[in-house]
Amino acid sequence: MIVRTVSLSELVGVDCAGETLHRRLVDGDGFARAARHLVDLAEHADVALGYSAGGMVLWQSVLLGLSVDRLICISSTRLRLVSAAAVPIPVLAVFGEKDRNRPADAWGTCSHVQTYVISGAGHDFYGTDGPARDLCLARVANFLG
Repeated sequence: MIVRTVSLSELVGVDCAGETLHRRLVDGDGFARAARHLVDLAEHADVALGYSAGGMVLWQSVLLGLSVDRLICISSTRLRLVSAAAVPIPVLAVFGEKDRNRPADAWGTCSHVQTYVISGAGHDFYGTDGPARDLCLARVANFLG
């Protein structure tokens, strides 16, 4: 198995992180530019996994033609701004219950999207060892299983 990691800063073409990188993605066409760059850069992937803004970039890349069999988006709250029905492949979208920016509970219905909301978790649950991350990993394993 080949694993490839691509940073958002690489896709946007900037040397920054954190809030500065987030602003570059959100302002103007940063997400679209990153998605186009990923489509040009990547080959077929069995699975693509993105955290937060990375999930949104992957989502847009799939819509632009990135060849992916399954997509996993963890805490990708900007997905609330797009139609779940638009993506043609199986997707697992995991959110923390306390993340006030997550999509509405009905967002993934009637689509290829499986949503999973982790009780009591906030936006960045995936970055800390604990029960919320363990639940997320178990759901990801089930999705891939």
